[in-house]
Amino acid sequence: MRRFFKKIFQSKPDIIQYRWFDDGKVCLSLVKYKGGFCYLLERPWIPSERPGGKPFESCVPTGRYRMEPFKRPSGEQVWRLINEDLGVYAEQKDLPAPGKGRFLILWHVGNNVADVVGCGAPGLGQELLPPMVTQSAKAMDRLMESMGWRELTLEIVDAVI
Repeated sequence: MRRFFKKIFQSKPDIIQYRWFDDGKVCLSLVKYKGGFCYLLERPWIPSERPGGKPFESCVPTGRYRMEPFKRPSGEQVWRLINEDLGVYAEQKDLPAPGKGRFLILWHVGNNVADVVGCGAPGLGQELLPPMVTQSAKAMDRLMESMGWRELTLEIVDAVI
């Protein structure tokens, strides 16, 4: 596993997420990938004593992640984010100890902050009042068509406008 992470940190990421808006209630990003771009809605960044940010209330920290294909119990195809060095794990069983990180952080369909509990929701459009993304299902379809439902690398950066 560590060898894989070393490899992804030395290569160009498949997807770059530029966080540009965080008002303490919601976080919006521009996401650039092969063949296009979309927006991403997340919860705001809330630091925590535990690595990875505050569970169920915060987005994940900036950095590089492995995006792994994951099928939800509903059958929905999504991606889950993993970077153990930043305290973000695939499953609860992967945590080094209780309360030592976060798990099951997904990119899935959603339009407003109530739809994302620590996860991210892509959209083709965005609105600031209220902060939300639009056409989320279409955005996920475009990501899947362009990138394929496969393992990807994601780089999350803070953008200054």
